[in-house]
Amino acid sequence: MNYPFEAVWMTTQTSGTPHAEALQEANPGLVTHVRHSPQGEGESRKIMWRNCDRNIREWWAGNRDLVKTDSVLFLEYDVYCNVDLRRHIAPLAKDCGIAAAKILSGLTDIRNFWPFADIPRLPLPMQALACATAPLAVLLISRAALDAVLHPLHDAVFAADIFCETRLPTVIRFEGFGVASMDLPQVVCTPQTPTFPGIWHPVKLPFSFPS
Repeated sequence: MNYPFEAVWMTTQTSGTPHAEALQEANPGLVTHVRHSPQGEGESRKIMWRNCDRNIREWWAGNRDLVKTDSVLFLEYDVYCNVDLRRHIAPLAKDCGIAAAKILSGLTDIRNFWPFADIPRLPLPMQALACATAPLAVLLISRAALDAVLHPLHDAVFAADIFCETRLPTVIRFEGFGVASMDLPQVVCTPQTPTFPGIWHPVKLPFSFPS
């Protein structure tokens, strides 16, 4: 059975892909790619971290012709997965552009999610549509949505310093696509130690799954 998506590891030369072997063993037919982003130091590193969604946009601009599927699964380097992704990542619904572990609304969750402080930095027409992925670690994005994100209309918003978890899904929603949450309870923002098969984030080294 083929996979409805290809996967991209988002990492740096320093971080590498420490969990790639586990993913591939559980998904031997999955096509994977690697995006090595600049590391940066000091303030520049903080800016790169805040704006890491630029790496998704830039990777798609240079590699879209290599992808054969209708969607792409973007994984941060510290995602650990030792299960068949097809059983845990459902295909995107019609007209849905992006799915993440959790989607938050800039209208109802603004007081509980600090990245929404960047909503005023978004173009005015986008601000009422603001939403966020929490976290950015596992994203399923349709190629149609990725193509829309590439439009030169969005060059300015991606050049601005806007927190990635707010900007990327908001731009996709602004383009008329739906946004959706996935059932990934172990994909969170605090360090995880996997204790059973699944999809986990963030999992730091050293780590070995219990046999």
